[in-house]
Amino acid sequence: MNQQFSIPTLRPAAISRVTTETGAFGVVDTLRSGFVNTRSEMTAKHPLEQSELMYELNEHKIKLGMAYKIGGAALPLTIQAERASAARIGRLPGIKSSYLHLEVFAGTDEDLTIEDVFEGPTPWDEMPEHPRCNATA
Repeated sequence: MNQQFSIPTLRPAAISRVTTETGAFGVVDTLRSGFVNTRSEMTAKHPLEQSELMYELNEHKIKLGMAYKIGGAALPLTIQAERASAARIGRLPGIKSSYLHLEVFAGTDEDLTIEDVFEGPTPWDEMPEHPRCNATA
């Protein structure tokens, strides 16, 4: 099977990293780096935490892997090309695009997220203007 379209594992490998950055006097500089939680840096995180952070990417890779098994190499390449073209479509400069085609393609158009509720314009915000437009002239 092509490695590019293989189904990812849902149990990522445990990565243990220890960072002890010390300042000029041999102690951790709390004002610049914040409080240090040594236990969370030395112990491995829960396996589901990493899986949940990469959920959308893993879901997309799983769909591409299934498409590869069902339709061969051409089907996932077509899906990737359509997704890339949907991500490129936008509005005029200065106007934020909603990327509706990309949401419909990904299947998230009917999901209600926190960005849908709180990201819209508010009455006390000024309307965004194009940088080249001058309303006072």
